[in-house]
Amino acid sequence: MKNTIILLVIAVCMAFMSCATTTGGFIEPTSDATMLVIGHVIIEDDYYSEETGSYTANIEVAINGKTSDGKELGLWAKTDENGYFALADVPMGEYAIKGIRSIIGRSSAVTITNSLRRSTDPYRVTNSEQPITFNALYYPFEPVGRIASLQNNIFKLDDMSAQTGQVNTIQKFSIKDYKLANGVVLNFGPVEDYFIEKYPASAWKSLLEESRQTIRFQR
Repeated sequence: MKNTIILLVIAVCMAFMSCATTTGGFIEPTSDATMLVIGHVIIEDDYYSEETGSYTANIEVAINGKTSDGKELGLWAKTDENGYFALADVPMGEYAIKGIRSIIGRSSAVTITNSLRRSTDPYRVTNSEQPITFNALYYPFEPVGRIASLQNNIFKLDDMSAQTGQVNTIQKFSIKDYKLANGVVLNFGPVEDYFIEKYPASAWKSLLEESRQTIRFQR
């Protein structure tokens, strides 16, 4: 019986392309062959849950990865109190936000996903109990060296989201003068800046600085 259960678990994992695992947050590199994945997430509630507000802390972030040798990965991270997340010492490759899960309002559980098949695919609200399938063809942000910045991401839920499932999203290197439904104005610089300031003695610092300068120059 026990062996049968183990086989069923393996079969389910294979059906979803890969078993998702939670990787440690901002840890020091243990190898020159690994990279750091970073990003920033905000959920804006524009009367989706019959109130307005924004949420940053403890958002579960599902990250799809494709390693340099073609292996597909499903990873989970969790945001800190400011909405930032990091996955350190992951295999070299491409990474993208597949979806997020969070509690908003008084007790509304939401799951937001993207098929990541092409650049025009939207994020949509799905059943909160629905598992997130880790697969993708589209990875919007090129890694710079050993840093993969998934940038600043605002997921806006409103009354239309409740009716259609559509989620308005903003994904940018930096966000300037973005006004929330409750009147709060947001300004965020590159995600790299946050981790450079928070971990000034980290071995990742020089790589974060290189990533920031490279992306700024390109834009």
